Amino acid sequence: MIGKMVFTPASPASLFVFEAVLISILVALFLGTHIAARKNTLKTVVFVLVWLGLGTFIVESGILSSSPMPLVPLFLLLMNAAALAFSLSPLGLSLATGLPLQALVGFQGFRLVLELVLHSWAEQGTIPTTMTWSGQNFDIVSGIVALILAPFAVRWRFTAWVANLVGVFLLLNVMRVAVLSSPLPFAWDVDPPLQLAFHFPYFLIVPLCVGGALAGHVILTRALIAKKALSAHR
Repeated sequence: MIGKMVFTPASPASLFVFEAVLISILVALFLGTHIAARKNTLKTVVFVLVWLGLGTFIVESGILSSSPMPLVPLFLLLMNAAALAFSLSPLGLSLATGLPLQALVGFQGFRLVLELVLHSWAEQGTIPTTMTWSGQNFDIVSGIVALILAPFAVRWRFTAWVANLVGVFLLLNVMRVAVLSSPLPFAWDVDPPLQLAFHFPYFLIVPLCVGGALAGHVILTRALIAKKALSAHR
């Protein structure tokens, strides 16, 4: 099915910005680990590289495009499960308690730039318009809210909760739209269907951007709960 579809690669300029977003997420992760749990920095780098290497191998093998159902949903589940496991690990707790709330809230700001990239890709015919604010993806709001509220997160903690809840809701919506925009039997009839998961480096939007956003929200939630508990014992 996928072999008969035409995938329109993105322009070099938009692809460069996308790769810059990916790098910024990795830098934030490694720098945050170095600050909050320095002894785990090398382990984190190795884990992430192996994780991304596994994903690259799966995508480059062509197995996903040869049998999108049920492999695409399983692939998305695997990538997000890894992000969830990371955020719920002891290292995730170290990041939650060792990094300032402003940083944890502001991290989600990458979604503003990412949505601008996706809008450009839709105009180029790389992805369907359903994946932009012209369709049913309004995730750009989460990036804007995160950047606006991050400076106030420490003084008014409820602003961090607002940014977190808005981001979680819009992230779940992105996942829904992405699945329904993909070439799956139960998906919407869109042209072109969403094929990013079948191509490198586009597929990295799943483990780094979606997975990164998911992990960031869980870690921020752990931080807010931990700080509330600490305040209650004072």
